[in-house]
Amino acid sequence: MRLALDIETVSPDLDPQERPDFRDSADFELLAVALGYESEDGDTETTILFREGTGAATELDLLERTLDWLDDRPADTLLTYNGEAFDLLHLRGRARLASEALGAREHVAARLDAALDDLVHDDLRNRAVDRFGGRPTFESACERVGVAVPETRWADYEHGQDPTAWRGATGTHAPGVKNTDVPQFGERYLALADADATHTLTFRELERLLTDYARSDVAPLFRLADAL
Repeated sequence: MRLALDIETVSPDLDPQERPDFRDSADFELLAVALGYESEDGDTETTILFREGTGAATELDLLERTLDWLDDRPADTLLTYNGEAFDLLHLRGRARLASEALGAREHVAARLDAALDDLVHDDLRNRAVDRFGGRPTFESACERVGVAVPETRWADYEHGQDPTAWRGATGTHAPGVKNTDVPQFGERYLALADADATHTLTFRELERLLTDYARSDVAPLFRLADAL
């Protein structure tokens, strides 16, 4: 049985045009964890777990809910794309930093380490590099082997946000949500959660957009693994 995982993050301490240090978990906070599971009979399921506000405790809550989900689904392999350099790196890093900030709940990092160490990690980016060379993105690797990745179009949702305000000159009017858009949508989502505004249309539409985007990053991993 196989699991699949992808994380979405925010960078509240950085300006939209400021490039984070991708090796430093201090430049990222967790927003959501996208999870997939393929059972022995080939059936698949996906779910997106969201952080429920800002602050270290909400990150640790998200990690514990993720671990509970994984515990309920026996598997031997974990699929990611670039998980070695990003997803697993920052899951571990944020567990450590959040528990340090809170001064408690160090057991979450230990539990996470144990869960990940029990799985064989299959980082599909490594296989894509071996097959195609260069530095293939997730979308380009999927395209090359005929795996469809649904596009999330930001104008299809009533979120009240304007990506052209933070994108800069390159790709300003591109209709698809980019990975660099997610921190901006995500920070607004978390601010509304903090303000107890989860009943609003804006919050619901942001959650729908982020769910669709995150699912498109995790659901194709099973087909990509088979195609590679």
